[in-house]
Amino acid sequence: MRQKTITIKSNPKWLKTVRKKLRSFLAKSDFSKKDRWQFLLAVGEACTNSICHSYGKNRSGLIRIQITELKDKIVFKIRDYGEKISLKKVKVPKLPPRKPHGLGIYFLKTIMDELKYNTTHQKGNELTLVKYKERA
Repeated sequence: MRQKTITIKSNPKWLKTVRKKLRSFLAKSDFSKKDRWQFLLAVGEACTNSICHSYGKNRSGLIRIQITELKDKIVFKIRDYGEKISLKKVKVPKLPPRKPHGLGIYFLKTIMDELKYNTTHQKGNELTLVKYKERA
């Protein structure tokens, strides 16, 4: 088992740091290059959603990304401490999109094998993304 935690402020300028640290962690993984690229996209999208939807204009909130690579899968937990999301308001996107936003959850569901929201925390949200390793 390998694990890493990355903590950033809710400011888009920190997304570059997340990608850099995540890329370094994933370089030691046996996932394919395509999978690793998709993980960068998925975690970046999840952090962007926290920044935009949970924190709004607050650029000093915290986002914690916990990465755990196990024998059979990799797990990403993205935790924020901002406004709780209403899962009832998360809609399935219409394709093709009519506006440039609103496809983040769709991409996450397409890339990852599992996607779960935990909104039971007293404050904030936690998104768990799981990708299983292909068996040879």
